Amino acid sequence: MSNHFEVEVRCHFDTIDEAYRLIPFLSRCLRNKMVWSSNFHGQELFKSGELLRLSKVIMDGETRYYLGWKGRDFGSFANIREEIDEIVTHGITNSEILGMLGSQNINPERRQIAPILRHLGHHKFMSFSGYDFFGDYEPLDLDMKLMSCDSLKWPILVEIEKSATTRDEALIQEEELRKFCYHFGLYDQLVKEEPPTLLYKTRLRQP
Repeated sequence: MSNHFEVEVRCHFDTIDEAYRLIPFLSRCLRNKMVWSSNFHGQELFKSGELLRLSKVIMDGETRYYLGWKGRDFGSFANIREEIDEIVTHGITNSEILGMLGSQNINPERRQIAPILRHLGHHKFMSFSGYDFFGDYEPLDLDMKLMSCDSLKWPILVEIEKSATTRDEALIQEEELRKFCYHFGLYDQLVKEEPPTLLYKTRLRQP
């Protein structure tokens, strides 16, 4: 599988109208909607900076399931992570993620995946759900997403993402996102922590 790096920044807003005002083309980009829920596995892995999750996504009446892994963030301004997403709706053949984790069963049915993760010591420790409106802005080759999740400190987040195939390319994309945020005056809205980290810190503060 070829390398894939996500390069993203996110901004918090009090209202959707505020997001539309500061990013004038945003409303035209958000042409699609999906409802999602994610279970995060492997608390020690999470604490080390990696991320392992099983997700359910409903879009256009179709339900899909994903197994996802993200490497450690090496960005300074943006979040930059190596990322693998595998569709496991009907099971998977030759799972790169399960192989990387040391599983002997890399061809499981979907319902076998969570037990495999537990067997490897990566138990579920956190979950949340929400919905996204998303699309792209072709002139700048940006993926745009407006995320709503009541579990987070900021219930409205806009994620602005680019993709890269090498670390060097990812660093170039990071600089482009820095210029974008400066141009649209988004520095005061920036949130460096990703949604799973925000959720984890919220949960830690709960009695």
